[in-house]
Parts: sequence; structure tokens; C-alpha cells
Amino acid sequence: MARPEARRLSRRQFAILGTQVAGAVIGVLLGIPIVGFILSPLFRREQVSWQKVGDISGVPNGQPTKFVVAFPQGDWSNAKANTAVYVVKNNDNYKIFSNVCTHMECPVHWDDALHQFLCPCHGGLYDINGQNAGGPPPKPLPQYVHRIDGTTLYVENRFTETI
Repeated sequence: MARPEARRLSRRQFAILGTQVAGAVIGVLLGIPIVGFILSPLFRREQVSWQKVGDISGVPNGQPTKFVVAFPQGDWSNAKANTAVYVVKNNDNYKIFSNVCTHMECPVHWDDALHQFLCPCHGGLYDINGQNAGGPPPKPLPQYVHRIDGTTLYVENRFTETI
């Protein structure tokens, strides 16, 4: 019985195979960081940060009161962003609203004449409970997760889930 002769690669076939292998290696090496970047938010735990708002014993019933809170800015910086929050007291219940409009993220403010939160950018209106009252905003004002120790209010750097 005759042995089959080993098949030899021509130079052309060797060059094509070498190019394909090199291309595959480069594709894998470039793809690993891209996949890591896309999947990294799934595995990153967001750090909870409680920030002191201040003493809320002087907040009048039914009158939104503005406080300024300094939140840390991300993992790469020690800078802090000053953020306005509105505290609304209704008897013994408190709601703590962000001052960021849900339409285009402009800063809202309480307008005493309208008795509503007003967004000056596009005329968005929210009532004292943070619900949409007019204009283009698609959702109510975000409410901060908060806790009260005695008369001191603390807010977390995240919002409650709104329905």
C-alpha cells in the first residue's frame, strides 16, 4: 500500500493563511477592550453617598424650601458639585425634590406667584408634589432617597423610583 503524499503549502497559500491568522489575532486583541467597555457597567457597583442637607426644623408647612448640597463628582475626581434640592413639608411628611427638569435638565425653581415649580427653559411646570402641571416635561420631578436624624436631613446620591 502506498503512502499518501503529504500535501505541501504553496507560498501563496502560506501567505494567505498567515494573513488570516494575523487578522484574527488583531481582531481579538482589539475586541477584548471594546467588549470590556460595553459590559463594565453591569459589574460596577455604584457607591452610595449620603450628604447632609441641613436642619429642616424651620421648613414651613406647604412652602418649598431650597437647600444646596455638595455631592462628590465620580470616581476620578475629588471635586464636589453643588446641587439645589427642594424640601417640601406636608405635616410630618417630607418630599425632597431635585431641581432638574425632566425635559431638558434645566434647573427649576419655586415660583411663589404661580405656586408651582417653573422651568425657565421651555415653560415646564410642576405642582408642589412634583407632578407635571404643564409644558413639555415627560415625568414628575425626581425625588431623592432621604433620611431624617432628629431635625437633620440627609439625602443619598440617587432617586426614588417613580411610577
